[in-house]
Amino acid sequence: MEKVSKKSKISVEEAEVHYQSSKENYKIEGAESHLAYYREKYPEHYVVLSQNV
Repeated sequence: MEKVSKKSKISVEEAEVHYQSSKENYKIEGAESHLAYYREKYPEHYVVLSQNV
């Protein structure tokens, strides 16, 4: 997994919008959840969201 800097370049709002748009285009492949997919594909956005839940 890639290293993610602690100082994010995106806001929580941008990360949330990005997550929702990604979810709309997500196609289920096997048992992988969208959250697991998102964490792997967009680690910087995921960190921002997970730190602000």
